[in-house]
Amino acid sequence: MLNLKCLNFPRLAASVPVVAASLLALFAAQNISFAQERHPENSATPLQPGDVLLVPLNCYVCNAIEKETGVPYSHSVVVANAADNLADVDVYEAWGTTRKTTLSEIIQRAEKKQKLFHMRPLEFSEGGAPSESDLRAVFKRQFAPTKFDDEFLWDNVDDQGIEKIYCAEFVVKFINTFLNIPLQPEPMSFVRLKDFWERYYKQFNLEVPEGKPGASPALLYFSERLIKLGTLETNRSEPRELP
Repeated sequence: MLNLKCLNFPRLAASVPVVAASLLALFAAQNISFAQERHPENSATPLQPGDVLLVPLNCYVCNAIEKETGVPYSHSVVVANAADNLADVDVYEAWGTTRKTTLSEIIQRAEKKQKLFHMRPLEFSEGGAPSESDLRAVFKRQFAPTKFDDEFLWDNVDDQGIEKIYCAEFVVKFINTFLNIPLQPEPMSFVRLKDFWERYYKQFNLEVPEGKPGASPALLYFSERLIKLGTLETNRSEPRELP
């Protein structure tokens, strides 16, 4: 089973301008399929700061990510604050750049009729969750503003030595600042779409980063270090069946 990161397709998917500014699929090995995994249908647990949401996106590249991983999520974000109304919840994400935005925008961006998936780091469920102000301070100090990494390489930097970061990498590194035992990236494997990735990386004059460390929504979903709380209740319909 393969594991994918969110990615940017600046040239290969010009017909999808929004996603072209924010998504790429990078693969890491997984041995459990989404269809075989037991998970809660709906989350009855209120959102709290530091929670992770996995997001399904609707585009050609996003569908490829989901088919490759066997997990119907191609983006991930971190909850910034608790609120009784979802319309009052904000999130942190890497989408074009690292930024804070509304959960409402994420829900509208998600694939129609699909739900976000709610997860919580195990350490946060045991009384160690960061506060809204803690998250804000760390984000401002370490992650804002950070350029999106079109090359999807762990610990990548630009010509000025400033770190570039993609969505799942951001989620892992952001929540790691609050964990006693940090989440670890996994070796990436580009198998099912090998020719595609060779064409993609050719535009950067790079070899496909086979075996290099990476992260993805699937890595987060299958991690034993995060609790599965279920699909987030919004006004959207039931989750789709994977092809």
